Amino acid sequence: MKHRMILLAAVALVAQLAVGFAATTHAGASVGPADDRQQTWPTGWWTYTGVTASTLSTLVTKDGARITSLQVDNPSVPTFTAVLVQNTGPYASGWWWYFGQTVAQVSALLTANSARLISASPYATPGGVRLAVVMVPNSGGNQKAWWWFVGTTSFLSTQLSTNHARMIEVDPWPGSSSTYLGIMVDNTGTNATGWWWYVHASVPTVSSLLSSNHARLVDLSRNGDGTFNVVMYSNTGVRWYWYVGSSPSAAVRRAGQQGERIIDAASYLVGGVKRFAVIEAQNTNVLSEAIWRIIGPTIPDGAYGFYLKQVGGPVLAGVDQSSQYEPASALKVLYHAVVIHKESLGLAHDGDTIVYHYNAADPTNPGICPDNFATTASTSLINADQQMMWKSDNRMTRGIVERFGKTTMLQYGHALGLTSTVIRHNIGCPTATTHNLTTLVDLGKVYEAFANGTITTNPYWQAQFASRMLNQSNYPGFKNGTCPVVSQEAAKLGRTPATASAFCNDLTWIAKGGSYQYAGSFPYTVSWDGVSLTGVPFYTTGVVTMQYYIFGEYVDGTTITSKAQANSINQARGLEYQAAMRQIFDEALRTWPPS
Repeated sequence: MKHRMILLAAVALVAQLAVGFAATTHAGASVGPADDRQQTWPTGWWTYTGVTASTLSTLVTKDGARITSLQVDNPSVPTFTAVLVQNTGPYASGWWWYFGQTVAQVSALLTANSARLISASPYATPGGVRLAVVMVPNSGGNQKAWWWFVGTTSFLSTQLSTNHARMIEVDPWPGSSSTYLGIMVDNTGTNATGWWWYVHASVPTVSSLLSSNHARLVDLSRNGDGTFNVVMYSNTGVRWYWYVGSSPSAAVRRAGQQGERIIDAASYLVGGVKRFAVIEAQNTNVLSEAIWRIIGPTIPDGAYGFYLKQVGGPVLAGVDQSSQYEPASALKVLYHAVVIHKESLGLAHDGDTIVYHYNAADPTNPGICPDNFATTASTSLINADQQMMWKSDNRMTRGIVERFGKTTMLQYGHALGLTSTVIRHNIGCPTATTHNLTTLVDLGKVYEAFANGTITTNPYWQAQFASRMLNQSNYPGFKNGTCPVVSQEAAKLGRTPATASAFCNDLTWIAKGGSYQYAGSFPYTVSWDGVSLTGVPFYTTGVVTMQYYIFGEYVDGTTITSKAQANSINQARGLEYQAAMRQIFDEALRTWPPS
């Protein structure tokens, strides 16, 4: 299914397959920890498929998670598809899971545990239908009147009506095309929400019903004929998606990319190949969501991400900040850190000789692949470092790497905590099979190591680290783009233009970006990124105290079809930084006295 958000559309499913209730108290609906599909608090999540019971148990423990959706893939082993959520914060709950159980055995376990079901997967075995189930304590925030039944749609509809209930999950019963297992909960008072359920519906029909009901999916299961059984709830603004026909890895990757988490997954085979149907729900905080809405809609394919972290403090926003991508020249900040660290220890010196390769026909071109040219010349280490960071000179970069060695670069990165960085080519010389890899988190650790004194505590070399990079003093684009944002926030707070100007003059900033374009004409694929460290002045007891923030963003493997599209994406990339820092500028300006 094409990547899209399901919010609009229009038809109705045949009446005998549908039951629906619309409640007037949706806004006050009571949601407990176990009702994870109705929650959008950012949290950790995982989706696994084809795993055995022992493997799944190990993963649950490792992830500090609990299972929220369970399906049996292969009854003979058995293996499972499972959706997990981190069992902390608003999602924290006691829980149990079982498989190979009869209906009577599940009933006994529910009684013994004083529990209610949140997921059930019936499957056929030589001994009859068995169930894999997930249950939670029916107490505290999880407590609800609830029921579970096996029967026809007519029977289930009667139970829903009699009990004033709503469906939370519906699954086909093995061996019958008209029998289903339904889990339902009370839908009255503060627990009420508008909802609908449908069985044996095609993908276009489900999409149409979602639109006409202004709803979002909370549950789906697939029938042998390729149709779906679904439960949908009224949606008043949650960003969400559903997809069918994805590979499991693509489904998980896409959800993370979109700042979403998978809340339900159905696995099935098409031509012997496993496919996923998934439901996603928003998994971003307010700031992450604001930044995502700037960049997400502009990216047609490939990957993208962003990351905002306070040095020595929390991650404030992020999407896919831990995913590997091709950083191009942004990786040079690691090489720069090695140079400064070595020089601060007296193990290297400004005047050391650096041998570099250049194009004799174009000897000053810094953007070449230096591996393509045998002609060499030499320069000083300080000049090579400056040109590498100021002009992103690939010639000097190779010379510096050869001076210290790729192994040294990686070892130093590991010492700083970089765990996902791989160096496969000299920067400027990528091939389809030799991409360098890193993450925004890894690159952020280099900037944080500078800010906290890990690279060097020597004031002279700290100053050299910053002055040899693009910074607030030598790159006019920083203040040209940032000072207007400061002025806007200052005006909102009633601070004078003079205060805004003084604040902006106190800002510090260092950065390194990267840019690969893999073909000469449209359409071409790009790897673009940038990571920066911003010092923000907070006014405390008459003294300006700097707090530092890392911001990084990337676009990788994205196809560019026109100049206008390239401009649109790059404009969004610039706006990401402004959106990330605006709230921080506001908080800092509040500490400045009115003037």
